Amino acid sequence: METGAGSLLIFLFLGLAGSAGPAHFGFRVLAFRHQLDKGIAFAPGTGDGGWGYSWWLMRWQHRAAKDPSLNFFGGIAAGSGWLTLAGTAGLLVLIGLQ
Repeated sequence: METGAGSLLIFLFLGLAGSAGPAHFGFRVLAFRHQLDKGIAFAPGTGDGGWGYSWWLMRWQHRAAKDPSLNFFGGIAAGSGWLTLAGTAGLLVLIGLQ
């Protein structure tokens, strides 16, 4: 088995995706629940809290509601969602190059 810079990068991308992923999903649940409890209208296709809601948060669309708590939960979900996406993409590219 070969070890080197590629193996280290795979490990680092796996760590990035593995730590940011749970943060994204956890804060997505908090943002969704807060939005539901406060009665803030959902964008079309996001009312189920699924992948559409994640993408909506990652595009920072939640800021239009001007709710400080939704901005907090949604902002962390958005940032960690992008880190998860970058980590997963990097991991897949590096595995493909091995």
